[in-house]
Amino acid sequence: MNKFNELYEANKKLDKMFYDLYDNNREIFEKNVLELLVELGELANETRCFKYWSNKGPSDKNIILDEFADCMIMVLYFCNILDIDLNEDFDEPEDKGVVELFIYLYHESSLLLEDFTKSRIKKVLVNLVKLGNDLGFNDTDIITGGLLKIERNKLRMETGF
Repeated sequence: MNKFNELYEANKKLDKMFYDLYDNNREIFEKNVLELLVELGELANETRCFKYWSNKGPSDKNIILDEFADCMIMVLYFCNILDIDLNEDFDEPEDKGVVELFIYLYHESSLLLEDFTKSRIKKVLVNLVKLGNDLGFNDTDIITGGLLKIERNKLRMETGF
């Protein structure tokens, strides 16, 4: 996972901006878990992977990458709280299809409220990256998309979004 260190370090700077503005208490933590779940839902909605009844295809690849970046930023936020080093060992991702990966990520992310551990968030991270790869994004796409999103988020914070 160390290939994502540049993105992780940029995200830590964004996290610090949030820490400087808001308490990092249980209520904020719960809201951030909910935010991760919402972002996963928005990503799933843009892929349309579950809409078997519809003939309409997925959204533009850039829109999907933007939604994916939101998920990645939230997961890296949780990694930062637990002081995870991306050079640590990470388990292999689950061997699942896109729909199953979304369900797995929802499940594991929901459990963060009761079991906020390095092992759980590391599972979420590797499976999120696998999902991104399965959606057609390589590691460079993920890093670039995440860095662009971080810069937009910084600008939003600076302009009172």
